[in-house]
Amino acid sequence: MRRVHTSKVDLDDLRWFLVLAETEHVTEAAGRLHIDQSTLSRALRRLEKSAGSELFDRGHGRLRLNDAGRVLRRHARRALDELDTARDRIAALAEPADDSLALVCAPSLGTWLVPGLLTAYRKEAPRARITLRQDAAEHVLSLLLEGAVDAAVTAPRPADDRIGWLPLGEEPLHLAVPERHRFADRTRVRLTELADERVIIMRRALGLREVTCEVFHRAAVTPSVAAEADDVATIMAMVAAGLGVSLVPAGGGAPTASGVRLVPLADAHAHRQVGLAWHEGRAMTPATRRFRTFAAQRATAVEAARAHGLSEPA
Repeated sequence: MRRVHTSKVDLDDLRWFLVLAETEHVTEAAGRLHIDQSTLSRALRRLEKSAGSELFDRGHGRLRLNDAGRVLRRHARRALDELDTARDRIAALAEPADDSLALVCAPSLGTWLVPGLLTAYRKEAPRARITLRQDAAEHVLSLLLEGAVDAAVTAPRPADDRIGWLPLGEEPLHLAVPERHRFADRTRVRLTELADERVIIMRRALGLREVTCEVFHRAAVTPSVAAEADDVATIMAMVAAGLGVSLVPAGGGAPTASGVRLVPLADAHAHRQVGLAWHEGRAMTPATRRFRTFAAQRATAVEAARAHGLSEPA
């Protein structure tokens, strides 16, 4: 039986491990953490010594999280979340709590995930004063960086080192087609079947366009772009008019439109990752930290519930 070492575990080592477990790349993780690669490598060796097991499989210049690493990742997240919660509650005993929280999200996310998340948080923190602002997707990150809001719900992950990000869930994409389209009565469609279709997409600099292009790229399909639009509602109207087909969010982000059918996609990667973003360079308020901790715990619970065939955590 393998003996587990009982040496002390540094909390920074655990936090760094979680980033490394996400990236599976020392250079990328060190860059995100703003530390030397050698410092990160030493931290990993300390953790592996303490755990009594390697946490990654090494090969071809890349790390792959192994079974032991996945166990540590699950418990490390839980331990750090509990510690953050304890610190917040202790701080609340010492000084009056500022329970105000300003959030922003794009309109396509305002009808999916966000309402349920805020409703659940209200039960956990009934005194919280939450302000939810909706703005165009290209403005969301600007508001966050300017300090106009405390946090943002975004999709996909922002490509900006100044922004921290917590994955909250995956929203499937559906194919929007005119009601008389050849795919209108299908139960599922594969992306490779769209090679000859005219596709309507978001204009440049919008998150959904980035997701759409990546989804097509992974399916080795080059879409024939028929038109571009600024929002999902306009895309749906253009689809209804017969100008083309489009990939739209399935979770409520796509408004219903007369003359349009939404068909699920068979491709497993046809989804967008939704998460909570915050400004790494600005001190996080206790209210924001509490909300982030709650959001992380709820995301884990929702994932576990779905793994057991349930739509929501018990």
